[in-house]
Amino acid sequence: FDPQTNQWSNDIAPTSSCRTSVGVAVLDGCLFAVGGQDGISCLNLVEKYDPSIQRWLRVASMGTKRLGVAVSVLDGYLYTIGGSDGQSPLSTVERCDPKANKWLSVASMNTRRKHLGCAVYNGYIYAVGGRDDATELSTAERYNPKLNQWSPVVAMNSRRSGVGLAVVNNHLMAIGGFYGAAYLKSVELYDSESNSWKLHGRMNYRRLGGGVGVIKIQQYDSILYGSNSTSNILSTSSDDLKNRSLSTYVDL
Repeated sequence: FDPQTNQWSNDIAPTSSCRTSVGVAVLDGCLFAVGGQDGISCLNLVEKYDPSIQRWLRVASMGTKRLGVAVSVLDGYLYTIGGSDGQSPLSTVERCDPKANKWLSVASMNTRRKHLGCAVYNGYIYAVGGRDDATELSTAERYNPKLNQWSPVVAMNSRRSGVGLAVVNNHLMAIGGFYGAAYLKSVELYDSESNSWKLHGRMNYRRLGGGVGVIKIQQYDSILYGSNSTSNILSTSSDDLKNRSLSTYVDL
């Protein structure tokens, strides 16, 4: 998607296999696609897209097969967090050093989670929501890479599986998801000073498993994009978030 032209293009090479419930992240200028399922089985496959050669390249596979996995990048490492092995939700976490092309296990989360939201915020990896063996989750926790330890964070106001998590103008936002009975269009903002979640507007559409991304554009501090079958744009500023005012969502 090009925000300047408001156009989508499909001139990117396809991955080597069809996958759903895949995790993605950008590291060292390459887009990594991690795990997922191909309609038959759960995968531990990892590929990266190199835009300089417009090709997907196979890299080392994870130690565990994971669908509905969250992926984050912190301090030059690629982390795969939770997900499901095709049978049960996982609490385990793996870390890849792209230079060594090797995966290692790090501390597991306190809660098993699949289809969770994940983002890096203030030097920690935050893991929120998702689903365990029985129900959708509102709980949250964060990973300290220096201590190799997960610690609880205050729970969100709503249970959210398939939630999008993003940092917008230095604020952590949880977007959409499914609470067990219906899809959500509500958005929550995490206040690290008070360790609390506050409602922060609503999207135009309810979304489960919608992808979210943040792009800096000249006339705004940052722009948050959300998409599944439709696209929304959130126009906001640092002052909007600081003052907890409701931001504006418009269709693309």
